[in-house]
Amino acid sequence: MRWLKLLSAALLVILMTGCAGDNLEKMIPADATGVVSMDVPEILKQAGMIDDGHVVLPKSLQQVIDDNDTSPLCVLLNDLPQMGIDTGSKAYVFFTVKTFGRVLLVALDDPDKARRTLEMREGGDFAKVEGLDCMYVKDNLFAIDGKVLLVGSVNKAMEISRAAKAAKGILSKTSTCITDNKEVKEVLHNGDAAINAWIQGKGLKTILNKSDVYRELSQKMPLIEIFTESDIDAVVCNIALDDKNVEMNTSIRAAENSEYAQLLNSTLSKPSDDVLKAIPNSMDYIFTLCVKGDSFVKLKQIQQLLGMFGKLPYIGRIDLASILATIDGPFTIGLARDPHLEGEWNMVLATRSTDPDAVVKQISSFANSMGQAPEMYEDEYIYQYDNKMIRIGIVDGILYLKMLDYEQTEGYAYEMKPVRDFFGKSVMGLFAQTRNDSVNGYFDFGLQDIFNGKGHFYTNQPKANATLEMLRSLCTIKVSDGFGNEEEDDDGLSSFVSGAIDKLQPME
Repeated sequence: MRWLKLLSAALLVILMTGCAGDNLEKMIPADATGVVSMDVPEILKQAGMIDDGHVVLPKSLQQVIDDNDTSPLCVLLNDLPQMGIDTGSKAYVFFTVKTFGRVLLVALDDPDKARRTLEMREGGDFAKVEGLDCMYVKDNLFAIDGKVLLVGSVNKAMEISRAAKAAKGILSKTSTCITDNKEVKEVLHNGDAAINAWIQGKGLKTILNKSDVYRELSQKMPLIEIFTESDIDAVVCNIALDDKNVEMNTSIRAAENSEYAQLLNSTLSKPSDDVLKAIPNSMDYIFTLCVKGDSFVKLKQIQQLLGMFGKLPYIGRIDLASILATIDGPFTIGLARDPHLEGEWNMVLATRSTDPDAVVKQISSFANSMGQAPEMYEDEYIYQYDNKMIRIGIVDGILYLKMLDYEQTEGYAYEMKPVRDFFGKSVMGLFAQTRNDSVNGYFDFGLQDIFNGKGHFYTNQPKANATLEMLRSLCTIKVSDGFGNEEEDDDGLSSFVSGAIDKLQPME
């Protein structure tokens, strides 16, 4: 019977090593405001990052990481082979309004490796607190219990013992579980996707408020609050990976008669791809929003922006409300990093207007009143702005404003068929492109209607691994990416626009 005892012991060891990953989902409390599940083995497999059961970084990915060592994602990926994670288990992130705002749960196969790597990276030391191995650095608690790593970002500063007690409560699974909610369970158990997310509508703004980027964006662009402060029930997202494509499906769950639905139905217009005839194909990012201008300007968020704009010196004299009211269709912005000046951007605005000639006339009259008479060249009004030229014109009924520091010789986004097809069916959409060596990565995400959105990542190389290339592209995104110098002390929109007036001057 000795063999039976040995077999039983072996099975117990297998069950003990496997239960960490299997039980993570049960640690997520029922009152979590959102949860994201990540199929770690599937992600690593599709990205070609598993070799004989161990995490490895492909040379092409390591090169990008080395060139962008300040990126948080690069730091994470660089540490991944030494983290001792269980490459056969899912990982989870969930959000709460209690002790922790955000919690990461990861299964480990070597807790000692995880402990050493985290101590080196965070500059702290693990110690026993409330029966857990804990390290508290800045606003983050790192806790290891058996073969589970918990990383929790506290909602406010507190003693490590209090944070450890909250972590212990999560790890002990003493409360009801998020998957008691059948809707959430169905989302998390979508076997076709490697990443599944469910975010409660009323918790969306709470989650976003933790982001400095969102807080700044909502101050300068109150329009975003249509989504974050609406009566949306939940947002669901599923991301499927393979070596050719990355597909994202998003569902905004709200009642047909909700304020959200009524608001967007009354303000959104039909999509159109012809606006891309004015957007250079070199833009890093292209964003579009299809609106009915006369309804759009009545939104309280837009009225708020117009009020701010009207108080600005000089430029506040422009009747911006009447300009916006002429928009009927896509309002599109193209952005590209200025290759010559750090922190500067080239930009193009384009929209379909019901009276583009009147808009151009109003802008020209304002510029003339400021002593900024334009130069006319091939039906374009041309001004000088710092190191850039501003060109204002109309093409096929599309009103555009180009702010470039070079003479445009490249073609237009309209000539890129996948991009044209995408914008032709999206009432709201974002297109981004990155360039790594000879591989270009393309990402688009758009709402086909007010409830359903689709995203897609692909490359210009048929043999390229799409999942790996997506990781490489994400690694190149800098936290400091923005529309100005982070070190400058400014008052937001006011100083940005008044500074623009100072730099606007006629051509020599």
